[in-house]
Formats: sequence, structure tokens, C-alpha cells
Amino acid sequence: MSNVIHLLTGRPIGSLEEVLPAPGECLPCFVGRMVATEGCTGAMGWVEQFRVHRAKRATALVRRLVTQGACCDCTLVDAVWQLSPGLWEWTPDGQLVPPLEAPPCEGVRPNSTQPCAHWVSPSELAM
Repeated sequence: MSNVIHLLTGRPIGSLEEVLPAPGECLPCFVGRMVATEGCTGAMGWVEQFRVHRAKRATALVRRLVTQGACCDCTLVDAVWQLSPGLWEWTPDGQLVPPLEAPPCEGVRPNSTQPCAHWVSPSELAM
């Protein structure tokens, strides 16, 4: 068992790779993965962790996401981006629903805070 405690969650972590963005992983894939495995921080902790490790120059990232409707990590993946309808699944009763888990990240260029091809903005869905 690790004796390293993560500052955001207060829980032990096995290795730093568990709580860092993977090479090429986009912001919503990383935040969605971290919220699913570690929980929401109640703030933009995972967003800030992504920024520090993958996009240091994006100093206005949190402010930009707040103006787009996010108030904490767990709202990022509903308020700012949603999984593309092409990834949604049909239920037995004929309803189209998002998958329970996001597919592996499609990847983005280094230092990008943009989503990969799996994500769209809610305004695109409303059309």
C-alpha cells in the first residue's frame, strides 16, 4: 500500500500515473475518468491538475469553463461538453442514452485544453 496521499481526495494513491493525465488525453476524458474513479473535489481540482500537468499556459482555463456553465469537476462533463450522440446506445425500450463509460480518449495535441472527437458542446446537441 502506498503512503502517498493525494491532496485533492485525501486518499492513498498507488502511483502518480493514476491521477495524472495520460499522454494525449483530453481535458473532459481526464476529468471524467478522475470523477468516476476518485470523485468530485467540489471545485475545479481535477481541471487544475490537468492544466498544471498538460497546459501550463492556459491560466484562464477555470475562468473560461465557469463562464461556460461548469461549477465543479463533475459538472464539466454535462455543462460544457457531452459525449457525442454517435457514441450513445439504444436501450431495450427504444430510448437513446449516453454510454455508462466513455470510450478511450481519441487524443489531442500536446498542451491542448480542447476535447477529443468524442465530445460535443450541449449547444451542438440542441440543434
